[in-house]
Amino acid sequence: MNMKKKKFHLLALLAVLSLLLAACGDHLVEENSNDISKENIDEDQQIVIAGTEGAGKQFIDKTIKDLFEKQGYTLQVTEITDPSEAATKLAEGSIDAYINTFMDNRKEQLTTLTSVPTEPLALYSNTFKDDDQIADGTTVIIPEEPLMQSRALMMLEDENLIGIRKGASLSEMSVETDVTDNPKNLKFEKAPIDQLSDRIKNEALIAAPLHIAVDAGLTEQEALDVEDVPGQFLDQLVVRSKDQGTNFARSLKEHFQSTEFRKLLDEHFPGYDEPEWMED
Repeated sequence: MNMKKKKFHLLALLAVLSLLLAACGDHLVEENSNDISKENIDEDQQIVIAGTEGAGKQFIDKTIKDLFEKQGYTLQVTEITDPSEAATKLAEGSIDAYINTFMDNRKEQLTTLTSVPTEPLALYSNTFKDDDQIADGTTVIIPEEPLMQSRALMMLEDENLIGIRKGASLSEMSVETDVTDNPKNLKFEKAPIDQLSDRIKNEALIAAPLHIAVDAGLTEQEALDVEDVPGQFLDQLVVRSKDQGTNFARSLKEHFQSTEFRKLLDEHFPGYDEPEWMED
């Protein structure tokens, strides 16, 4: 074989090898790209987050769920009835996060990532148009759940309808032991939150979560008063302390602080009280 033919075959061989190496390189880049994207998602892509029964679940479903799942997670939303139940499930590992008032003694196990918008209570009446018209001896219906009962009593105090004992427990305030001043001689009846929807339009005075009134066809403007949710009662996004540095925890917090979340909040839950960090 002459020299020219040898050079030709050598060049052809080098060209084929170059093509093969390029193809392998592209394949390696593609595989590496997939690996990098997977690093942004935890191995367990299904995250279980708990919200309060009814309104809390709706809040998660209509704001954060789709945003979070766009990152490749599956968000399972479950319902809870009280913060202690949520804290127990979170500490035991049956859920990964919850949104509720954070009042629990397991602070070394659980961590708040951020406060989040919170549904207020509202005071409605089918009889009175103003607080000043409330008659002596009127019965007021309030939630029987301890935290909601405390919030209802504090709202009534803000309207100068009752006085509350100094040092009363914020989480377990009681009509019997903590109401010290009652100038209108109000009578109190406690009822489960899930029964308030049937009564919201039929009572002389009733305190209930705002969504119950809205679902019944009432407006926020028709309320005698809408709660300014005290800071200690704002809902919190809570995870296990050991998980606060995980991708899913960081992602959840970022989504709650995003512009997209604020738009969904304004669209679906305009009456919610916002934490201070959202007011900037």
